[in-house]
Amino acid sequence: MAAMTDAPISWMALKEGTPVLAADGEELGKVSDVVADVGKDIFSGITFKHGLLSTDHFVPADMIGEITGSRVRLNLTAEAARALSSQD
Repeated sequence: MAAMTDAPISWMALKEGTPVLAADGEELGKVSDVVADVGKDIFSGITFKHGLLSTDHFVPADMIGEITGSRVRLNLTAEAARALSSQD
């Protein structure tokens, strides 16, 4: 059943704590929030934290390549993803 978690899922099914990976496969952190207007079905992106005490980093939806039950893979290298703005 492990293969099921690699199937693409809707942003509405994305869970907090899902690993966020860069395009090169490096794990950057865990999903801390899904940014969306559920009523209008508009997905804006996600925020992720690199560690327990780190600040949230926002990733716009157009920089997300894939969302599965086991991970979010970005269209960015790890270096580019680290340069994303922090959300205070």
